[in-house]
Amino acid sequence: KMKTEAGVHRVQRVPATESQGRVHTSTATVAIMPQVDDVTVKIDPKEIKLQTARSSGAGGQNVNKVETAIDLIHIPTGIRIFCQQERSQ
Repeated sequence: KMKTEAGVHRVQRVPATESQGRVHTSTATVAIMPQVDDVTVKIDPKEIKLQTARSSGAGGQNVNKVETAIDLIHIPTGIRIFCQQERSQ
């Protein structure tokens, strides 16, 4: 069963607009992943621990006084999702 294939491909060419015949090199990263079937996931809200926090980073005084970050933890698996909103001054 295929899991994932990935690699970097390099292309070398002499463009028609290149008057001195120099070689131009380009690279592209390619990842091939299998297509998966749709899965229905049911999460019991009782298994989620939700915390709010103050963001870190840019944002001036707003960062210190407004809770603009959220931390979700799925208790049975320990999977953690953390998201914060940053502001620029």
